[in-house]
Amino acid sequence: MMLKPQTEWLKSCIKLSIILFSACSYLQSYSATLNFRHYSVREGLANSTVYDVFQDSKDFIWIATESGVNRFDGNKFELFTMDNGLSDNEVLQIREDSSGRIWFLTLNGKPSYFLGGKFFNTSTDPLLKKFMGHGSLTAFFEDSSKRLWFSTNQNKIIQISPKKKVDVYSSPENSFVNATVLENDTKEILVFSEGSVFKLNNKQFTRIRLRHNPLSPKSIYYDRSNRSIFFPGQQGLIRLHDNQTTKVVNLPERLPATASSFVYNKKQMWIGTMGQGVLLCNLESQRSEYHLEGLSISHILTDRQGNIWISTLGDGVYLLPYYTGFVRHLTRSDGLSGDAITALAKSAKGSMLGYADGAIDIFDQKSIKNVVARPAAGQSPVKKIFFDKTSGTLWYGTDSKLSGRSRNTTETNFLNDPKWSSYALKSFSLDKENNVAVALASGVYILNVDRSAKRDSHIDLSTARHFPNRAFAVHYDRNGGLWFSNIEGLHQYKDGRLLEPYKQYPKLRHRITDIITLPDNTTICSSYGFGVFVLKDAKLIQTITIEDGLQSNICKKLFAEGNNVWVVTGKGVSKIHFNRDKPKITNYSTANGLLSNEINDIYVDQDTAYIASNSGLTIFREPGQSANTTIPPVTIRSIFVNNHPSDMRQVRHLSHEENNVSVTFVCMDFTHPDQVVYSYRTSHDEEWIETKEQTIEFSSLKPGHYELEVRAKSMYTDWTQPTSIRLNIHEPFWMRWWFIVITSGLSIFALFMFVRHYYRIKQVREEEKLLTKTRIISLEQQALQAMMNPHFIFNVMNSIQYFINTRDNAMANQVLTGFARLIRKNLDICNKSYISVEEEITYLNLYLSLEKLRFGDRLSYSIVANADVDLTSTYIPSMLLQPYVENAIWHGIMPMSEPGEILIEITTADNALVITIRDNGIGIDESMRSRSSDHISRGMQLTQQRVDLLNRFNKDCISISALQQETGGTIVAVKVPLKPFTQSN
Repeated sequence: MMLKPQTEWLKSCIKLSIILFSACSYLQSYSATLNFRHYSVREGLANSTVYDVFQDSKDFIWIATESGVNRFDGNKFELFTMDNGLSDNEVLQIREDSSGRIWFLTLNGKPSYFLGGKFFNTSTDPLLKKFMGHGSLTAFFEDSSKRLWFSTNQNKIIQISPKKKVDVYSSPENSFVNATVLENDTKEILVFSEGSVFKLNNKQFTRIRLRHNPLSPKSIYYDRSNRSIFFPGQQGLIRLHDNQTTKVVNLPERLPATASSFVYNKKQMWIGTMGQGVLLCNLESQRSEYHLEGLSISHILTDRQGNIWISTLGDGVYLLPYYTGFVRHLTRSDGLSGDAITALAKSAKGSMLGYADGAIDIFDQKSIKNVVARPAAGQSPVKKIFFDKTSGTLWYGTDSKLSGRSRNTTETNFLNDPKWSSYALKSFSLDKENNVAVALASGVYILNVDRSAKRDSHIDLSTARHFPNRAFAVHYDRNGGLWFSNIEGLHQYKDGRLLEPYKQYPKLRHRITDIITLPDNTTICSSYGFGVFVLKDAKLIQTITIEDGLQSNICKKLFAEGNNVWVVTGKGVSKIHFNRDKPKITNYSTANGLLSNEINDIYVDQDTAYIASNSGLTIFREPGQSANTTIPPVTIRSIFVNNHPSDMRQVRHLSHEENNVSVTFVCMDFTHPDQVVYSYRTSHDEEWIETKEQTIEFSSLKPGHYELEVRAKSMYTDWTQPTSIRLNIHEPFWMRWWFIVITSGLSIFALFMFVRHYYRIKQVREEEKLLTKTRIISLEQQALQAMMNPHFIFNVMNSIQYFINTRDNAMANQVLTGFARLIRKNLDICNKSYISVEEEITYLNLYLSLEKLRFGDRLSYSIVANADVDLTSTYIPSMLLQPYVENAIWHGIMPMSEPGEILIEITTADNALVITIRDNGIGIDESMRSRSSDHISRGMQLTQQRVDLLNRFNKDCISISALQQETGGTIVAVKVPLKPFTQSN
């Protein structure tokens, strides 16, 4: 984490202090109300009884109470008690040593400290046990040799060396009760007690004589940078140097004897008292004033921003922001005629203040004087004040009055027409020709008046130049042109001509509350709810709204200061700086020290703004012109990984599963805590992302190196130096290079082996396929031979011979023709692996017809094909059915004495061709029993082998079954898939 060096911070604080208190001297010539910010139990404080306020090296504010300790970051109070490790809930003082240990001095005398987010007490650190039992610890100091000094309420001083050796100093003659231990410019250890100062010599404390003694051992200011010691005495502000005291400056008044704390910064001195509040002494003007009167002050702290922290016994903590050096408030309690101020102006004698009750004050740096008393007949708020430098006339207007007050205090009311009971004046404006334009409820009137003459008679409004309709604002520009707004919109009356810009620009129809012109004749109009309108030569050239940075679109009053325009809005004051580029807008509100955001009027004199509100007058000097304020770098409060606490060191080595990271951070700006904006990025190559949140959530981060940078800015500050966190999420083992190399090698080897195995299997299958096809061809040849078995041929030839011998030439020719056709069909089939069903039926008809000629009436047959069977396009393996038909004749029907019958049916079912061969022979079971053991149906065997080989290459298989029928005979069922056997291969 990148932290700004402490020396650099110290320089910034010194610079800020010089600027701040020079501003204070500028504004503090008169008594004024300080706008403190109050923190109590309601805001989160542990207890209203506060003993000490301390700022640590990380800029947190620690607050010691009787009910525990609070740590404050500007927004949130954290509470620490004995449950967190404190040795006692009643803490009297908090200090930090050079090792970063924050020490808590407790009432019970048991010390404890905070380091690295943990508390250590006598139970967890043996060192702390060594100096127990010496009473309550009341003060702490670390000298340049890194020795730690503790004072107690039992007349003892405890010293701890860097080697953790404990020494206890006490003296029956001298009192060290509740003493303060410091180191002077010659590195000598001094002890300040009630009325006495002691110096350490040879491990003994000896009294030293001083011309001036501090009022209290607690009211001593110590500048650690140069070891300077200051304290208020009865004779003035005293400096202790080289064991000699010298008076630095006289004090404005005799100091109270109940002084409890003290802060000094060259031009101012804050002294806390018990029961009288805090005394603020201006050492240049020699003026002093009490604030927080009646409170008992326990401690005063100036933080690194220049803010003043004041702790009290019973009323919590008060914060006086550093910008009080640039802001002062005047109220009724400071001598004003009232708090509700409605109008402001600058006169030759000072600032003019108009009140809601009609009174007018004038004040300068020395006094406040009432010049117009409150009217006896009820309240009539002052609407506007104008001071004519030429004639010295003070002009002011109320609801029913427009008065001019001359140098000799002669006052003339120009709205005194007896015919009018009410005017409802809104505004007025004067030109160089003795003309006064007034905006009334009845319209705009131009009155010609002699500003220097005394007037006793009234002005007849009926004779004045009149523009009807309810009016809101009037303004004469530098060229004598009159601008005014009414319920219709914006008008301009120039050289006797009335121009109506609102007709060309509808935006100008809105209610316009005020009108001014800049040195370059640019006209600025404020509107109620629609921002600011900018016109040049009566042309609308720009509209400025909240989208451009304006605090509110409700704009009520305007004030021109060179090229700057101050706008009174519904949420404070906006300053618009016009340049060639886009106007720059700066906003001011209660966050900058204003008494209220409800502002009534404003005027600016050089670099000081006077702001009127219902709560009083704020005199405001812009800090941006005088101070380069800074805020500390962002502090990392906590880091959580997967919802478990972690730290900066551990997040540098995270596993791939530890990829949900939450980072909480804070930047301490105690002056403007609501104005802090953060931005972050995880790489130098990324754009900054702005946020108001103090926690960043990163979900499912990918493995890699991240450098989270967080920075902050606030009001009047630039971006801080980024605070960095290095996140390193290691990739899982399967994403590391060695695993990838090994896995890639194994994958390549496995792929090689797979491809090799695949091609070997493919080669084997190709060889098997080739062998199978060869086997099928051989089986087909054998099947052909089986179909033309010698017995069949011999029987056919005998039949032919018989018909020739009996001279039955017709039958002989018929048998011979059929046989020839069968032989030719066989020769045709032997060249095909698949034939159509039609060809198979033709072949079976030829075969069965020849068998019929032989057996005569003993054999009958029929072949039936279902109509849904496409005989010409449906294919089956060749030579598939004939062996089963032949087997049915020879082994089923021939053994019978009765006539036999063969029925062949061809149908389709379940996307398959079903062929059944039925006979009424003796049946397959009887045939098998009657056959000799060595008989083999050669044709059926060859057909089954062919089918088995074909099924190897096809997903859908051919099936053949032969079953005995219950009524006798055999049924053979052949099931052939329609695919892929629907076409000839």
